[in-house]
Amino acid sequence: MTVKKFNYVRFIIFVVVLVGIIIGIVKLVKHINYTKTYEYKLLNVGYNEDEIKVIERKLDNAKKDKVISEEYNEYLVPFLNEPYFLYSHLDEYIKYYKDHDTDYRNTVAIINTESNIDWLDNEKETDTSKNELMLVNRLYGLSEEFKVDDVTDVPTKYAYDGKKISKSILDNIIDLCESAKTEGYTFVVSDGYRSYKDQSDLYNSYANNYGKSEADKIVARPGHSEYETGLSFNLEIYGKSYDNYEVSEEYIWLKDNAYKFGFIFRFPKGKEDITLFEPDLFRLRYVGVNAATIINREDICFEEYYAYYVRGEK
Repeated sequence: MTVKKFNYVRFIIFVVVLVGIIIGIVKLVKHINYTKTYEYKLLNVGYNEDEIKVIERKLDNAKKDKVISEEYNEYLVPFLNEPYFLYSHLDEYIKYYKDHDTDYRNTVAIINTESNIDWLDNEKETDTSKNELMLVNRLYGLSEEFKVDDVTDVPTKYAYDGKKISKSILDNIIDLCESAKTEGYTFVVSDGYRSYKDQSDLYNSYANNYGKSEADKIVARPGHSEYETGLSFNLEIYGKSYDNYEVSEEYIWLKDNAYKFGFIFRFPKGKEDITLFEPDLFRLRYVGVNAATIINREDICFEEYYAYYVRGEK
């Protein structure tokens, strides 16, 4: 009986072919799986690797699905790189950017805060359920029926006679003033709560004297002044006068410390295009310590904070 010799050559060929088939199958499966990834689909739309990294990092799957269903958008990634980008506003960003001589950052700020809307013809209602984070400005207003139930006098130790504020923030004001005193600075509340009627009388007085168009540049219309919330007030440096308050020790201290007590500068310098008011060094607004800390750290105004952190649809 003859014993067949084992054919090593044929066996090696078989193994090589089998390994090749397995490797091919693995590569095919990997490729099929890769074609299902957002990276592959975004590359096919026309985005490069660097752009894809930004898209993958900044957008959730639902938004990425929308991106791959559309043509390549040269404006998407530049806007995505802006810190307060809201995807829901992308089309508005692009239109505004194309129509105006501005940059991406300013475009995002303007659209997010609705500062591009003509507030005289498009009044909106303030969402008072936001409490200390409610937005009141030239566009968003309070109804005549809105009432602050806890209005109280500010003690004359901390204010000029007759100044009122919401009781909910009185202790914060007192703590701020007392802390300033330990550093040798004395502040007093020089303006505080106004009722709707108070604001109406003030506005009408300006309108009667200067005309409505001029009055609108100087004073808020009734319902549109934050003084009516009881959360906004003006401080004044007591007993001192400066040619330039912005470089005074008192102002510098206030700028460094107000947020620790929940206060922000309501109309900061450099944000006039957003707040639609001229800068006011000593106009403060209570928003709570958490919000004030973010606003101070990120150097934004309240409209920007509200648009992104309170109302934002990311």
